[in-house]
This record gives sequence, C-alpha cells and structure tokens, in this order.
Amino acid sequence: MPTELSLSCPAKVNLSLRVHGRRPDGFHEVSTVLQTIDLCDRLAIRRVGPRSPLRIEVPGGGAPADDSNLVLKAARAYFAALDEPARGVRFRLEKRIPAGSGLGGGSSDAAAALLGLQSLWGRPLDARQLHAVATAVGSDVPFFLVGGTAVATGRGEQVEPLEDLPPAAMLVVVPAVEVSTADVYRAWKAARGAARGGEEARPAALPPPSLRGDTAAWVQGNDLEPVVRALHPEVDGLLRALASLGRTGSGGGPQVSGSGGAVFAVGELRGIRSAMAGMDVRVFRIRTLRREVCRLFM
Repeated sequence: MPTELSLSCPAKVNLSLRVHGRRPDGFHEVSTVLQTIDLCDRLAIRRVGPRSPLRIEVPGGGAPADDSNLVLKAARAYFAALDEPARGVRFRLEKRIPAGSGLGGGSSDAAAALLGLQSLWGRPLDARQLHAVATAVGSDVPFFLVGGTAVATGRGEQVEPLEDLPPAAMLVVVPAVEVSTADVYRAWKAARGAARGGEEARPAALPPPSLRGDTAAWVQGNDLEPVVRALHPEVDGLLRALASLGRTGSGGGPQVSGSGGAVFAVGELRGIRSAMAGMDVRVFRIRTLRREVCRLFM
C-alpha cells in the first residue's frame, strides 16, 4: 500500500436547484443537478508515525488549519467508522476554490480525504459505509465521492449518477463576498413563509431528452438565487453585468451556484473584462469535468 498520495478536489456547480420543506433534522429537502468542473483544490495525504496527531497545513490560506477544517472532520469520522484512533496522518491542502462561494470546495476536500484514506488503509470500508461517513461530514460530500453529472435529493446526500455531459466551456465569476449558507436558507424561509408540505416539492428540472447533450439546456434555475441577490448586492450586480454580455453558442445562465455567491454561465462570453471593470471579482474560465477524470491520484 502507498504511504503518500495527492488528489485533485474539483469544484461543482448546481445546474438546477429546487428547495422544498424543512426536515425534522433542521435541514431543507432539496433536489439538484450537480456538475463537477475543473476548478480544483489539491490535497496531499501522508502516513506518519502511528502516535502522531492528525494535522493539516494550508500554506496558501483560503481555509482554516484547525479542527474546523472539513478534511480533519472527515478523517475523524473515517477512523471512528474503523473504530481506530484518529492519528498518524498529515494533510497538506492547496486551495484554489474560493470559500463561501457555493462551489463546494470544502466538501470536495473532505471527499478527497475519505478516498485517500481508503487507498492508504487498503479500502477497509465498503461503498455503503463510506457513503454513510461522507453523509455524516456534510450534505455535499457524498456527491464528490461520485462526481460528474448527478441528481442529488434529500438534504443532498442521496446521489443518483447521470450520464456525463460532454465537456463544455464555462465561465465562473466569484465576487469578494463570503456567503453564509445558513443566512441564505433563513432568508429563503422568511421569503416563502412556513413550509407548505407538497406544494413546494418540485423535482430538479431536467431538459427534454432531445436536449440532454447540450450542457446549456441543463441550466434550469436556482430557488435560492433571489434571496442571495437580496442579501448581497455584489451578486445582483454581477448577474446583471453578465446577463448584458454577448455570447457565442447557445449559452446557459448566468446563474448562482448553490447558496452563492459564485455565478456561472455556460459558453463563451464576449467583453468580460469591460463588463467586470470596477468589480472586485475572480474570473475562472473552466470546463465541465467528466466522472472518470474528476478525482486524480498522483
């Protein structure tokens, strides 16, 4: 078995997101179509002495280097499932995915930690056990064990892989705001009133079969977008600026990913520099990422 490896941790966008009623556990039911993209963090994992405590380094910043980091939470949950002490591992995380952006960076890092530990420890957990550990760490973590194109339901932990979309160009723009998911859901609930049972239980929108080879056709709206725009004027201004741009091809979006504040659009957009002039944003020109290449071991 190897003693050290490095993994790619891809981000995601929500091509479609529907929010339903609140669950007894406090989470909201959702149905969403998720897609991995080639904006990635990098996680190195190394086995060290068996008595050494778990530790993570984040040399470039962008995430905490303490027990609040989801990588360490995932590692502790993994060793708890093995009924072993949580120790003997060092992590080094290189962040590129902005935090608080709705792109799932922390969840992807956690999934990479679980997959890496599985490899270093000889795959002691079966798929069901690993999914249970991922679910305990966070709602998006099970999706990142799968990657590619998928539908997620429940609180996001029930993942059904779909046929991968063909690789497509995409623009992701992240404003200089870190969005609180909890604040967004509170605002959504206040805007919609108390949950009304089945009235809100709409499935995530899927394009008709004839259009499913066109990535743009999958961009079907995000129920959280109106409250993200209301809470964060920077996101509203960004969406307006992107909507004004010309584009080549059919395009899809612009649309908020997850609970924001990242905004994405499918296709090539003209005049991005002039449209973003004066805005404090990070612009990523990326591509969608198919399942078989979304988690690379080095």
